[in-house]
Amino acid sequence: MNSEITGVILCGGRSSRMKTDKALLKLGERTIIEIILEKLKSIIKEIIISSNESHKYEFLNVRIINDIYTNRGPLAGIHSALTYSNQEKIFVSACDIPLVPKELIDFLINYQSNCQVILPKFQGRVQFLCGIYSKSINDTIEHILNSPTKKGALYELAENVSTEIIDIDELEFVSPDIFLNMNTTDDFDRIKRIFNTL
Repeated sequence: MNSEITGVILCGGRSSRMKTDKALLKLGERTIIEIILEKLKSIIKEIIISSNESHKYEFLNVRIINDIYTNRGPLAGIHSALTYSNQEKIFVSACDIPLVPKELIDFLINYQSNCQVILPKFQGRVQFLCGIYSKSINDTIEHILNSPTKKGALYELAENVSTEIIDIDELEFVSPDIFLNMNTTDDFDRIKRIFNTL
């Protein structure tokens, strides 16, 4: 059980295309956020849920935090999690990627690097919402969120702090659908089919 890092689930998305809270959709008897939370709890001692709608997740009995910078997307959620975490580093997971195996989470939190941010890259795409972030970047995040010339995008953060990108394509526990998320009902149906085979 790792007590030197905080696990964070970001639940700030508007789910505009799904028309419902993706984190509360069910795979079998459990909601998607319960599935992700269970994986994190098996590895990490301190868990935080980042959401501005805390009432939705009170049933999980986990600490819930609100954004300090409201309506600014996932970068603001990471900023708040870093601010409120009791540890120097956080592992961040989006609330809609239930197929990420706990082996990958374990791999990332134990990866040895001096960089401030550690992110996996899969099939050529960097996964910003499944990675390690350090408290030392919070000043940079605040600068980005306060800048009129910045978009507040996660790639802007990665470009302005020390970041290590790890190509995970060849890891044995990685599958083609590992980062499949739920933007549409078709995505959800696909995830249900895959989940039922695990």
